[in-house]
Amino acid sequence: MELPTAYLRGIQDVTREIHSARPDAPVVRERATRTPKMRLSLSRVLYRASVAVAPAGHRPA
Repeated sequence: MELPTAYLRGIQDVTREIHSARPDAPVVRERATRTPKMRLSLSRVLYRASVAVAPAGHRPA
């Protein structure tokens, strides 16, 4: 069973917040925000599925 992407992302964010609250935590600059590969691949799969089930002559936007 696969865990939902939002759940995994939430766990990563909470873990980072917990570790950054320690008194001996190193100062790390924020990462540049970019779309995670998992989200991109999921959106492509969902789009392809919507194209497959769309009525004839009507392609999803």
